[in-house]
Amino acid sequence: MSRKISIEIIFISLVAGAILHYAEASCSSSDFECPEGKCIPYRWFCDGGNDCADGYDEVYCKVDPSFECPDNWTSCPNKRRCIPSHWMCDGRLHCPDVSEEGFCYPEKAWTKWLLGTRKSGSRSDRWGSEVHRTSVALQLADNSTFGPYSTTGHEIRYELTIQLLHRLGKTTKMSSQELALYIHALLVACVDPRDFYGHDLVQELRRRVEAGGNYTNPLLILVLCNAGEDMTARDVERVTTAYESQLRPFWTDSQALASMALSCISSHSGVSVDERTISDMLEELKRRQFKNGTVDNFRTTALVTQALFINDSYKTDFDLNSARKVLADGPKSVLNAYYAIPALRGKNLLDVSSSHCSKEPVEEDEIVQKLLDVHGETITIRFSVWMDDQVNLARTWRVRMCVNSTIYDAIETVDKVVNTRK
Repeated sequence: MSRKISIEIIFISLVAGAILHYAEASCSSSDFECPEGKCIPYRWFCDGGNDCADGYDEVYCKVDPSFECPDNWTSCPNKRRCIPSHWMCDGRLHCPDVSEEGFCYPEKAWTKWLLGTRKSGSRSDRWGSEVHRTSVALQLADNSTFGPYSTTGHEIRYELTIQLLHRLGKTTKMSSQELALYIHALLVACVDPRDFYGHDLVQELRRRVEAGGNYTNPLLILVLCNAGEDMTARDVERVTTAYESQLRPFWTDSQALASMALSCISSHSGVSVDERTISDMLEELKRRQFKNGTVDNFRTTALVTQALFINDSYKTDFDLNSARKVLADGPKSVLNAYYAIPALRGKNLLDVSSSHCSKEPVEEDEIVQKLLDVHGETITIRFSVWMDDQVNLARTWRVRMCVNSTIYDAIETVDKVVNTRK
C-alpha cells in the first residue's frame, strides 16, 4: 500500500470519526433538541414557527388541561403546555401565564406564608398559640433563623419562653405531646430544656414515658432522643409496639414517627437496633402511597416523605416528585407548614437539634431583656410578679419602654407569664 493511499484512508477515517462524533453529540441543556438531532435555542420553542423539520417544537405548546404530557416532558402550572422536564428550575421562563420557576422551591412559599402569620403591633403573642411548631418549621427551613443576628429568632425565642412559662403556671397539666413539642422548640431556639427556669423538661417527659401504659406515642421517644436522653432497649420496644398498633387512629402517622424514632436510637445511642427492622418499616410506608402522590392525607404524606429521607429510601419505589407536588399545593396552616416544610427541604424531625447554636444555650433573662430592649428615648419600669398563690416563682422585672408607651404595654407582655399582678 502506497503512502498516498494510507494518508487518504487516515483522512477518510478522521472525517468519518468527526461526522460520527457530531451525530452523537447532544444539545446543550438550554437548547431544544429536535427528533432529527438539530439543536435550536430555547427562545424558538413555541414561538409559532416550525424550526424542527417536522414542527416538533410546536406540538405541545397549546394542549388541553386534561392532556398528559409524554415521558421526559412536564406540564406547565397552567396545564396548557408541556416542556422538556430538564427545563424545570433552570432559571429561565418557558411556561406562559404562570412561570414554572415559582414552583421550584415550594418550601420558600411555605416559609414566606408562615412568616406572614406574625401579627403586628406591640402584643406579646405575635406568633400565636402554635409558636412551638413555628419555631421548628422555620429553623428547618433556614438554619440561621435563631442565629445571633436574627431579630425574628430573638422575637420567637422570647415569645416561646413567655408562652411556656405561662403554660407551666396553669393548674391544668399540659399533655405529654405538648411538652414534647415545647422541648423540640427550645432545642432549635437555643434554650436548654433541661434547665428552663429550674425545670428539667426532658426529665419530666422521661418520667411520663416510664409511667405510661402499653402504648407510647413515638414522637415522645423521638424528642427524648433528639434531646440527648439516654435510650434503652425498652424504648426500642415502645417504638416497635407503636409501629405495629394497627387499631390506633392515625396509624400511618405513628409508623412514620416510629421509623424516625428508631433511626434516631440507632444513630445516637449505644442501644442495638436491627437495621433490617428500619428498612422493613420504610418499605411498608412506601406501599401506602397512591398514584397521585398522597399517602392518606396531607399530614400523613408529609410525615411519610420525611421518614423516607432516612438512608435515601425515597429513591426507589416512591414517587417523591408527586408527593412534593401534593405538599406544595396543600392548604395553608401552621400545622401543615410544620409538617410540609421539612419534607420539602429534604429534612425530617430527626434534624431537630441545638447543633446550630453559636454558643451555650442562652439564659432566660437574656432572652427577655433582649426583646424588651428598645431604641430611642425610654423610661424604665420595675415591678414584681409571682405565679400562683403559693409564690412558686417570684421575681422583679426591669422593663425599658418607649416614652410614648403605657404601663399596660409592659403588663400585657408579662401577663403571658403571670396569673396575678401586684
